[in-house]
Amino acid sequence: MVNYSSTIFRLCFLLQVLLVVTPLVSAERCHPEDKKALLQIKNDLNNPTALSVWNPTTDCCHYNQWKGVTCSAQNDRVFALNLSHIHIHHGPLPIHSSIAALPYLSVIQIMSVSNLIGPIPTSITTLDLNHLQISNISLSGTIPAFLSNLNNLITLELSNCNLSGPIPPSLISRMPNLDGLTLSGNSLNGSIPDSFWSFSNQFLYLDLANNRLSGYIPKSLENQNVAFVFLNDNMFEGDASFLFKSNRSTRIDLSKNKLAFDFGRVESFNDLLIALDLRYNKIYGKIPEAIKSLHVEKFNVSHNNLCGKIPTGGVLSSITDASAYAHNKCLCGTPLPPCSRDG
Repeated sequence: MVNYSSTIFRLCFLLQVLLVVTPLVSAERCHPEDKKALLQIKNDLNNPTALSVWNPTTDCCHYNQWKGVTCSAQNDRVFALNLSHIHIHHGPLPIHSSIAALPYLSVIQIMSVSNLIGPIPTSITTLDLNHLQISNISLSGTIPAFLSNLNNLITLELSNCNLSGPIPPSLISRMPNLDGLTLSGNSLNGSIPDSFWSFSNQFLYLDLANNRLSGYIPKSLENQNVAFVFLNDNMFEGDASFLFKSNRSTRIDLSKNKLAFDFGRVESFNDLLIALDLRYNKIYGKIPEAIKSLHVEKFNVSHNNLCGKIPTGGVLSSITDASAYAHNKCLCGTPLPPCSRDG
């Protein structure tokens, strides 16, 4: 599955870079306090080879010279820091006094740093961040509730970080500008708190996939108009058919849960829906005729308890792979074997 959250994060990051980065200049632009903080970060990480280009004799704002450092053209201060794909011997997440000493920092991206350990320190809240991505790192502990103090965040990603425990109820309610949240690939448990659904009008994607979350998906999500909803690989149960009506959702993945509802009673779908994955659940009933009116690129209902003839015509004519319907109770018709009694 395409990781839309990471892709969108990088696009947001790139857009900010394009807006503020200026070409090479001969004069030293790097603020001395910023350079001091960056060199301390390098030292905190035990001087990894990947950061050997962070040379104290050169300009940290020099375009494309200090790896992962981006300065603003407006005030020549470091506003973005990308510490990704580097190898360190062993050490804690470097968001303490050294990173906190970068007062204009708006974007932090820390991804795939070997031997980096956690937990997430409280000092991160001293920064006025817009984008925070920490992924593919062996952190520890729970998602700290104090992250809700970063109330200017636009995107937040904490994916594949070995985090456990419940989702803090306050995580979303105090982030009015948030348009994307990714917490996938952890060991989060418990239900989704009701107070969690306080998204801004521009909220774009929600990715809670590959966790241990359980309970019912709150029906309030129907009114949130989230474009991408990835709740797959959890233990959600009950009826989630209300999500199909959300008038903005384009991609919904609910596969590998314990959902159980009568699919045949769904009378309408959001016209924008182009991907619907319901594999490995306990969904029963028939495949509704309304599905034919969609323009889906992906549709999979395999490994459920569906029965009856697969509707013909419309978009379903283009779904010729039998695996999209396989392992159901008694589905029949193209592309599966014909029904014993046709209608």
